Amino acid sequence: MTLVNTIAGIAWDPQIRGILTVVVGVAVLMGSVYLLLMTNVASRLGFLLALTAVFGWMIIHGLTWWLYPPGNGPIGRIPSWQIEEINHGDLSLAALEEAREIDTSSLPSPEELRELSAEEVAEVSEEHQDELQGWELLPEGEAARGEAQTATDAALAEGVVGGLSTTADYVYLYAFDIGGKPERQGDGMWDRVTNKVTNTLRITSPPRYAVVQLQPTIAQEAEPGEPPPTPEADPSANVISVVLERDLGERRLPAALVTLGSATIFGLLCVMLHQRDRRVAEHRSAPLPATTATE
Repeated sequence: MTLVNTIAGIAWDPQIRGILTVVVGVAVLMGSVYLLLMTNVASRLGFLLALTAVFGWMIIHGLTWWLYPPGNGPIGRIPSWQIEEINHGDLSLAALEEAREIDTSSLPSPEELRELSAEEVAEVSEEHQDELQGWELLPEGEAARGEAQTATDAALAEGVVGGLSTTADYVYLYAFDIGGKPERQGDGMWDRVTNKVTNTLRITSPPRYAVVQLQPTIAQEAEPGEPPPTPEADPSANVISVVLERDLGERRLPAALVTLGSATIFGLLCVMLHQRDRRVAEHRSAPLPATTATE
């Protein structure tokens, strides 16, 4: 009865079943190769050859995971926006010095910006560089703005700002970003190549910041049978500015460690095999001992 309960527990628990699957797979696949090598070149040399092949195989997989991190290999921390501070009202007291210079008084209203295309928003940002002081105005369809707003929504849902727990409690006004790796200045082939090469060879990435501004909404009651009213910003409420910093993450680090570690072990095993071959060659080339005359 105990054996039946044990087998039933193994079949039910997915973690135990997964571990046993890996162990059996390693034992069958690697063990069969080692068995063939052992019968041909003896047990010690067969084990050394099998182990070298395993780490050579790991180098190939590690390089694949390193070059294509979204695959099935190990993935480290994904790049994301991290909230650094939340300011109410005036930005002149912000801890981030660059954020203190943002002035939105001369910018078009958020409603007007929503009607513009991404190229037109870029032109507006270029025209108001004196007020933005190097910050770039982000349109609503920009990926960086969407990620920053998602990080802000997650933080507000945890109650970091009283009264703003759902997305219906506030509306977004403006979003800006600054820093990061430089973008190409033109669309020519030379501009693309030089920008790609310089950014690839850059050892450290400059810090990148974003500022997302939002404002609490006016309380509205939905009419019976009508869709929920469109949230409207409360002009009497303070503008809340959320300062975020881009965390580049460590998405490729686990794959890089697997590749470099496997390459190191593979190199040591190759050295051991080379030294063994040299000793065998020396022994085979050594002269035979002279025979002695027997009476």
